[in-house]
Amino acid sequence: MTTVDRVTYIVNECRGKRILHLGCTDWPYTEAKLSGGALLHAKINEVAGSLTGVDADEEGVAYFRKIGFSETYVDNVEKFSNALVRDKKYDVIIAGEIIEHLENPGLFLRSVQNVMTTDTVIIITTINAYCFFRFVYYLFKREMVHPDHNFYFSPIVLRKLITRCGLEVVDFRYYPIGKEIRALNPRKMVLLNDIGRLFFPKASDGLIFKARLPKKNS
Repeated sequence: MTTVDRVTYIVNECRGKRILHLGCTDWPYTEAKLSGGALLHAKINEVAGSLTGVDADEEGVAYFRKIGFSETYVDNVEKFSNALVRDKKYDVIIAGEIIEHLENPGLFLRSVQNVMTTDTVIIITTINAYCFFRFVYYLFKREMVHPDHNFYFSPIVLRKLITRCGLEVVDFRYYPIGKEIRALNPRKMVLLNDIGRLFFPKASDGLIFKARLPKKNS
C-alpha cells in the first residue's frame, strides 16, 4: 500500500466544496504555522467554495477572526451546540489531528452526524499507533507522546470505532511526516520516518479515514 501526503489529500478533497474544519486554529502554534505557510486552514481557504471553522479555544478563534477568518466559531465537537455551525450544510468535514486529543472520541463521532447529511463526508486524520519511528524512539529512548494526546489508534481499532458509531468508511490511507513539519522534527526521526514509509507503509506516521452516513436503501 502506498502512502499519501496528508495536506495534499485534504486540500484535493476540499476543492470547490462547502467545508467545516474542526480544530481549525491549531492554537497556540497558529502564528508560527501561518508565517511558515503550514497552516492547514489557510490552505483549505485557498480552494474551498466556503469555509467554516470550529475550535474549542476561544483565544485561537479570536485570533482567526482578527486575521480575516470571520466564519470561525467556538464550539465543543463532542456536543455541537452553536447554531451558526449546526444550521449550515457541508460537503466535507475535516477532523484533522483532533480525535486523539478528545476525552470521548465515540461521543464526537456520534455528535458530528448532527451536522452531516447523506451527501457529507468526514475526513479524519490521526497518529498511527504502529508508527515505525515512534516505536524505535520508544525502544531506545522513551515514549513519545504529545502532552495533549489522550489516545493513539491502530487502523483496525479506529475503523471499528467509526463503524460502531454509525458511519461508513469509504476510503483509508496512510501518511508520512508532512513536508510542513519535517523541519520541526529531529533529523533522526525524519530518517526513520522515511525508512518506515519506504519499507513498511503500514508503519507510517498517520492514518486517514474518509467516512459518511450509510446510504439508506430505497
